Amino acid sequence: MRNLLWPVLLMALLSGCGWDGTASRENDFTPLTAITITADYSTIALNTSTRLKATGNYSGLFTRDISDKVTWTSGNTAVAAFATAATPSRVTGTGAGTAVLTATLGGVSATSTMTVSSATVTTITVTPAAPTLAKGLTKQFTATGTFSDATTQDLTFDAAWSSSDTAVASISDTADDTRGLATALAAGTTTISATFGGMSGTTLLTATAPVLQSIAVTPAAPSVLSLSKTTFTATGTYSDATTGNITSQVTWGSSTPSVAPVPTSGSTVTSAPGTTSISATLGGISGTTTLTVTGGTLTGISISLASQTLVKGTSGRISATGVFSNGSTRDITGALTWTVDNASRASLTTPSGNVMWASALASGSVTITAESVSKSATATLTVTAPSLNSLAISPTSLSLTGGTTGRFTLTAVFNDGTSQDVTDTTAWSSGTDTVATIGTTGLASGQVSAAAAGTATITAEYDGTSKTATVTVKAKTLKSLAISPSTTTNLTIGSATAFTATATYTDATTADVTGDTVWTTADANVAIPADSQQLQGQIMGVNSGSTTLTATFGNKTETVTVTVKAP
Repeated sequence: MRNLLWPVLLMALLSGCGWDGTASRENDFTPLTAITITADYSTIALNTSTRLKATGNYSGLFTRDISDKVTWTSGNTAVAAFATAATPSRVTGTGAGTAVLTATLGGVSATSTMTVSSATVTTITVTPAAPTLAKGLTKQFTATGTFSDATTQDLTFDAAWSSSDTAVASISDTADDTRGLATALAAGTTTISATFGGMSGTTLLTATAPVLQSIAVTPAAPSVLSLSKTTFTATGTYSDATTGNITSQVTWGSSTPSVAPVPTSGSTVTSAPGTTSISATLGGISGTTTLTVTGGTLTGISISLASQTLVKGTSGRISATGVFSNGSTRDITGALTWTVDNASRASLTTPSGNVMWASALASGSVTITAESVSKSATATLTVTAPSLNSLAISPTSLSLTGGTTGRFTLTAVFNDGTSQDVTDTTAWSSGTDTVATIGTTGLASGQVSAAAAGTATITAEYDGTSKTATVTVKAKTLKSLAISPSTTTNLTIGSATAFTATATYTDATTADVTGDTVWTTADANVAIPADSQQLQGQIMGVNSGSTTLTATFGNKTETVTVTVKAP
């Protein structure tokens, strides 16, 4: 057993090495032998910083960045000191002079000399200049300082960043690698500022509406039978993480139209077995899904009519059965394109799933055609004129109050046993229009309006036959009474206020009935109504106090409080 393990162990050891025992790619067992330190700047200004990079050499076989693994130290922290744990390789100039910087890992170390000058910043430039950024996206800004000794230095990490309108865009001012990173929050403009050493640099950021970032096409990777209608949805994801249905906005595509034609408004009818990529594209952004079509190829279509003959005004169901090359058959009604050669005689509904109807419009024969991409079939439908057998009006009598409405309907019963609501195509009339009128066209057909008390005969005529019904109209009745003013009213002794009474009737009409209303007060020592017909509704204050004013008209009574005060 021990002998059998040796080859396995040997292969594991050699997996990171060439056959000559040398490493063929990076690994974690080759020893670190040297470190090289590089920096963006060998000289930095006081109170600025720069990032150092430590590159490890592993036995001369490969190198890798080990900046975050080494231990960084400064030989003179009064001149140069390393920053926080968040940015361990960033060194900051703390005083003018020179310092030796050391990187150490696993007993291997390297040094580099850093010089700190006393130069002061004179200008700051913020880039990019005047950028545009869509809501939800981010943009990294850079601050470059020009110093009194004519040198330049990246101050992105050292400058204080701010946005003049944080509702439009925010900018990171944290001591890490996100410093200077702006995020657009809403459409508008804001000034981005970088400040260091008493100097500032600015640029204008314009935030725009969110932009489309990606498109998802669903359902994902569907598998359907041939001659099946498949509907896809395109959902857009925008830069602010919002989503929206963009099915009607995208341009649809199919990589293999012989399997499935290019979708129309997201819908396609599969043609033959195979796979195709369905794509949705808008503004240069695309999304795709793979459509797999199974089952045989269509070899024939058979149309079935629930009835070969339809009476004018009736409907009959239509279906189509597909015959496929693998010997299977199934209903494909909804996957076909349907037409009729004479639209004045018959019309076809848009298929809902596999349910479809033909409506008979006028006498005669029509040819109905069902087509797929490769096959078609026809069927003949005959429309006959129905023979009227009887009419039924409903209701046979109707009682209404003046000002209200009701409705009659008429049903025609044909000699083939079918019946049909013919209200909208009936000639309606009223024997007494002063009592009741009836609508004769469109949606108003059969609608009766009560005008005045009495009885009227309503006649409905259809196809030479008529039917009658009776409508009885009762006089309108009082529905409510209202006093105005309706809230507590203040009077002074010896003065009068006019009240009005308004009656509302069941037909929604109103009338001023002040002069026909009986006005009374609960306490005549406080206030009294006028006793003259011409002054009906006038209430006079007699003595200080409160009393209830009552208005009575017909069978309705309303009250209001009247308060009398001394003048």
